[in-house]
Amino acid sequence: MPGNARGNVVARRRRMSAAEVRSLMIDAGRQSVWNAGLTLDLNDSHFDDLIRNAAVPRSSVFRIWQTKADYLVDLFETLGGASGGAGGSLFPDQVVKTEVFAGADKLIEKFEGDANTSEGRRALLEEAVRTGVASYQAVIAAPSEWQTYAQMMISSPMLTDLPDGLRIADTHVQTERSTVIAQLAERYQAIFENAFGLKPRNPQVQYEHFVIAGASVVEGFAARLILAKAANQDADTATPTLENLAGQTVPFVGADGKERQWLPAAIAYLGVIDAYFEAK
Repeated sequence: MPGNARGNVVARRRRMSAAEVRSLMIDAGRQSVWNAGLTLDLNDSHFDDLIRNAAVPRSSVFRIWQTKADYLVDLFETLGGASGGAGGSLFPDQVVKTEVFAGADKLIEKFEGDANTSEGRRALLEEAVRTGVASYQAVIAAPSEWQTYAQMMISSPMLTDLPDGLRIADTHVQTERSTVIAQLAERYQAIFENAFGLKPRNPQVQYEHFVIAGASVVEGFAARLILAKAANQDADTATPTLENLAGQTVPFVGADGKERQWLPAAIAYLGVIDAYFEAK
């Protein structure tokens, strides 16, 4: 029976189409990037592990990709590019979905009527930043598509010495600029001008500049929170700890004179907005 069972498995594997083999290998690579991040160097043992985890015939793999480098380029282009990953999740789209003002529409409805005055619009802006940054940081500080996308983007320049490896960096540049930054800039412009009554202080400074600045603030805090949570609890003996500095709220008095709990990242994000924009 064991011999027959193994024969049946081999037979099934041989009947796999190239599309099935590729889908399973891309999905195995996606999981590897998620788990290992920058350690995805595709040495012989690692590549064998991917083939084993994908449960596909080794010969079929090398009929699709002549070299391991070819596979790596295909993996990064598929997951990081506009075509989306084997799991059906578009990393860039996931990044856009978790941005600060992802839930702004509901908040705007809640403040409807109060946003007819400059004071009301400011209160709406501050609450959107306070709650939005908290949600955004929580998402990207936990295992998420954003972390995988960020790991891949950081990895790309290190892989350009591979055959055709420059295509990986090219893909991420195009994705980051034309998908992530462009989509967020368009969204922010609509919200800032229509809901918050804001305009750029300097016409030469684009919404795209603000997208990069604002994301860098929140992602910088989140990256340190990720680091702090990954370490042993007794590794940080300072007061306050890195985890507290990056993830603990502090009291902050808003423009309405009321004190609320804010993440330090949210206070910094509000400062970026105030530096870039002013009331119309």
